[in-house]
Amino acid sequence: MANKPEDFPIFTKLDGDMARELLIKLNLYLSDFSQSTGIRNIVIHEETLLEIFDRIEKRRIYFHIFYNRCKMGELNEGALMCFWIIKLFPFTCSNVPPDILNAKIAVFLFDKVLSLVAAKLNKQVNITEQIVKDIYYSFRFRDISKESLMLLAGSLIQ
Repeated sequence: MANKPEDFPIFTKLDGDMARELLIKLNLYLSDFSQSTGIRNIVIHEETLLEIFDRIEKRRIYFHIFYNRCKMGELNEGALMCFWIIKLFPFTCSNVPPDILNAKIAVFLFDKVLSLVAAKLNKQVNITEQIVKDIYYSFRFRDISKESLMLLAGSLIQ
């Protein structure tokens, strides 16, 4: 087992195929965001999204190394995507402030990931309208950690 920094390879940027695969997955989750919110003409900053994908992959490796080859899972991946969206603002729109737009996208994505993962597990999402409002407020104004967001996602599926 490795326990020295020099024993680990250097993380390299994601290849184009993996980045495209992650972008397709994100688009699947966000496919009806514009329709359900009425927000149109969203600009996606690809460089920022690629940075987010890199950070998620680094976290996947972190789980593998420090949690005895534990897999991160789709729920944690979705929670991390939301975390980085509210931190790095990869989406803009001319008529919506970036913090509001990215918080709305992150809440939408969070809810979508919860629903899809719960359905795969034959479970229910235990989320109320007030919880959604609280999450939105937290995404905009509170300091929320990656770990707390992953924990919250897991606790909302029963």
